[in-house]
Amino acid sequence: MRIRSQLKKGAITSPSTSIYQQRGEGSSRLEQLSDGVFALAITLLLISSKIPETSEELISFTGDILAFAASTIVLIAIWYQHYLYFLRFNLKDKRTVVLNTFLLLVVLFYVYPLKFVISFILRYLGYGLLILLGIDFDREAYYALVTSVSSWETLPTIMIIYSAGYFSLMLAFALLYRHANRQKEVLSLTDWERWKSSKTMFQYFIQAGVAIVSILISLVAEWTNAPWYAVAGGFAYFLIGVAIYILDRVFEKKKPSEVAKVPVAISIDSAATDTSLDPDS
Repeated sequence: MRIRSQLKKGAITSPSTSIYQQRGEGSSRLEQLSDGVFALAITLLLISSKIPETSEELISFTGDILAFAASTIVLIAIWYQHYLYFLRFNLKDKRTVVLNTFLLLVVLFYVYPLKFVISFILRYLGYGLLILLGIDFDREAYYALVTSVSSWETLPTIMIIYSAGYFSLMLAFALLYRHANRQKEVLSLTDWERWKSSKTMFQYFIQAGVAIVSILISLVAEWTNAPWYAVAGGFAYFLIGVAIYILDRVFEKKKPSEVAKVPVAISIDSAATDTSLDPDS
């Protein structure tokens, strides 16, 4: 009830930012440019699909729709993290511009291997699902359609390209948060904000590190002429959850003991009756 009354009064004006102050007000030219690049990236995903001219191509286009939808969701998730960064820190110095430019270039590069890998996985999953369910279909024709995206022999190269893009993306976010940490005096970061931003920085570094592991596994698969080994490069990404869980346990011990008051508009978290802070908000 308290939250509803504050919503009606317009007191809650920002996303859940119980730890971070809302330093970003409005949309700067840097953010507008970034939004345009993300919109362009989604457009590139769409126009990369070939217009179907036969029934077989129409079936293939259906798979492209799923790959496009999944890739778009990933891009929007990346955009949202970018949006939160500028909402929290609102930095516009030269280093931020350079790092943001690097991130945007990676996004434009990343859209193609992202959609390629998702399409590759969806087609092989569909092929395996049809076999598992015992559905009668022309296996040779469907397998030819599946392998039209890529063959297993090229899987190591695909994983290397994809992981290189993922590594660059995570590295860009990690460096942005490291830069924000170094501007703690300028930004007047609270203990909670420094704790949270440090934790986020290491989370991105961990994901970049796992991408390097995936690249190394894929390189071994390519050098040994055993493309199936590259599958392990894909499963390596499951290590992210384990590593971040360990990181959370470590940072839980470093959590500030006192909660600093945040002089911003009331957030949904702070308006709740439970005064505990969610470190992942």
